[in-house]
Amino acid sequence: MAIPETQLETWSHQGSITNSANTGNSIKNAIDAFQGFPDDITYNVYLQGSYKNSTNVYGDSDVDVVVELTSSFYNNLTDAQKASLGLTTAAYGYYRFRDDVETCLRAYYGTANVETGNKVFKIAPNTNRLPADVLVCSEYRLYYGTLQANRYHTGIAFYTRNEGQRVVNFPKKHSENATAKHQATNSWFKPTVRIFKNIRKYMTANNGFNKSIAPSYFIECLIANIPNNQFGTNYQTTVINCHNYLTQNSMGDFMCLNGIRPLWGDSNENWNQDDARYFLEQIVQLWNNW
Repeated sequence: MAIPETQLETWSHQGSITNSANTGNSIKNAIDAFQGFPDDITYNVYLQGSYKNSTNVYGDSDVDVVVELTSSFYNNLTDAQKASLGLTTAAYGYYRFRDDVETCLRAYYGTANVETGNKVFKIAPNTNRLPADVLVCSEYRLYYGTLQANRYHTGIAFYTRNEGQRVVNFPKKHSENATAKHQATNSWFKPTVRIFKNIRKYMTANNGFNKSIAPSYFIECLIANIPNNQFGTNYQTTVINCHNYLTQNSMGDFMCLNGIRPLWGDSNENWNQDDARYFLEQIVQLWNNW
């Protein structure tokens, strides 16, 4: 047996997008209305994650919204390198910005509707918006090449509340590369990602699969590393070709979709390759026993 084409086609569909746009606009309106920010700071508010990348599936709930301070930035330079570029410590930085955003959100939505998490503020839903995870961060610059060239990749950085650990990511680069991959595969990439995400969802609901083993972000990165010629014809063929490629070839040099960070590693910014292989093994079991 195999998972039928009709089921895969259903799983390929994108979930609701209207309420995600409403949710993002609501957060932006809240931030823009706040009068407590210094006059000389700048920021951006935008969606990230599956709703931004059009890989959300039916049943996805929390909308990921980024509130990014852009008038100051973190970087990977030493103190001497910063001095040579004339960089100084900002008077208003990430921690003050995070505190001000929290004040803003509680004033706008009500304290009872805002939960402070380790990484994000969770905003409760209402009839017009979905639940939201609001990530407050600062711009991050990953410098490369000679210092004189002043070249860098632009990402975001934030600190976890419980551990005080800095987390760096590159969501805009991820989104740009996802769009390019989608176009290069004649629009097969994003539906294929949604199928693999729905397979994970089905296994979680019916087979006792622990979904934390295969986060959606890493599934998207995994599928992006598959050559373009493995996509197409129909969904059964595409899933089989993609799965076979992943299990029959080395995955050691796979990269995250941002193209900057390796996919595999032991940090919270990388995926454990053994977990990925277990996910792929469970897909075989589901496929053969459908």
